Amino acid sequence: MPPPLPKDIEEILSSLGESENKRVQEYILSLGTTNDVEDTTAAAAAADNEDYAVPHYSGSGEDYEKQSELKRKAADAKNDGKLEEALQLYNEAVEAAPPSALLYANRSIVLVQLGHFPAAELDCKLALEQNPDSAKALKTRGKLRYQHLQDWEGALRDLGQAQSIDFDPEVADILKELTKKRVEKEKEEAEERIRKEEALRKKAEDIKKAQEEAKREADEEQARAASASMGAGGMGGGMPGTGGMPDMGGMGGMPGMGGMGGMGGMPSPNMMAGMMNDPEIKEAMKNPKVMNAFKELSSTPGGPMGLMSNPGKLQEMMGDPEVGPFMNLLMKKMMGGGGGGGFPAGGNSSGDDDMMPDLDDMPDLE
Repeated sequence: MPPPLPKDIEEILSSLGESENKRVQEYILSLGTTNDVEDTTAAAAAADNEDYAVPHYSGSGEDYEKQSELKRKAADAKNDGKLEEALQLYNEAVEAAPPSALLYANRSIVLVQLGHFPAAELDCKLALEQNPDSAKALKTRGKLRYQHLQDWEGALRDLGQAQSIDFDPEVADILKELTKKRVEKEKEEAEERIRKEEALRKKAEDIKKAQEEAKREADEEQARAASASMGAGGMGGGMPGTGGMPDMGGMGGMPGMGGMGGMGGMPSPNMMAGMMNDPEIKEAMKNPKVMNAFKELSSTPGGPMGLMSNPGKLQEMMGDPEVGPFMNLLMKKMMGGGGGGGFPAGGNSSGDDDMMPDLDDMPDLE
């Protein structure tokens, strides 16, 4: 079937005699420019796509005999390549009586060939509203969406449904290409989803890491501030928060020690300040838990030695894996194990640990 010629070219040809018209037509075909002519025709019609409209049934006529005759003539004109004439005849047929789905589908084919794509898509829609299983309307719209409207997903749906109704080898080839595109699209969507999930996971990890780092820095800063306060200026008049250690002169003895007669009192402030500068004490005080235990110890009447009157509390602190070693260290240094002084001589002035109770061997008081 020869391709349609532009309307102005057809008018020029029609003004020629029959023999001249035929010679010009044959010459155009011999030049092998038919594809260019068809593309030019479609391009010219497509320029007016948005404004182009065809008539639709108004409900005023029911002349089915006239409609049948018009459809026959339109089909003949279409087969002869006279697309403008075919379109005019189909328009008159639509207005003559209520149009069928097939009439709309046939007119849509001519509209596609003339480049009126939105109008053709509308005719397919009207045909499918009357007959959802119209294979011709589905094929026409599917090809239209695939070749001209860049709606390949819509084309895949239409042509897949049409193929299930009426198999067409040409449609089968198009469906292979569309299926390949669908697989590629799904792969791209999956990769994009994975990228987004990975970005969200990394963001959550970064937030968690930042929170943990901020907490660690806050704990270290708190420990440094407390150590500086007690070591540099908080021991001048006694242990922080106590207003000075009370004089414990004349203690009758500690529970379980058989007496430490005549203790002259707790270590002097200078001795306590010296212990706070002791490298082992300072290192232990970096542990926030040890720091909190020390604060609690400082608020106990009598300080570390005052805990002897509260064996339950002493047992709890000594049983803690982090606080217990610090208590042992502190008690040893206060009893003369390296704190810069020691208690005044009570019954043992040698400074060794023989008279200090072994806190690791205290009985379980629970």
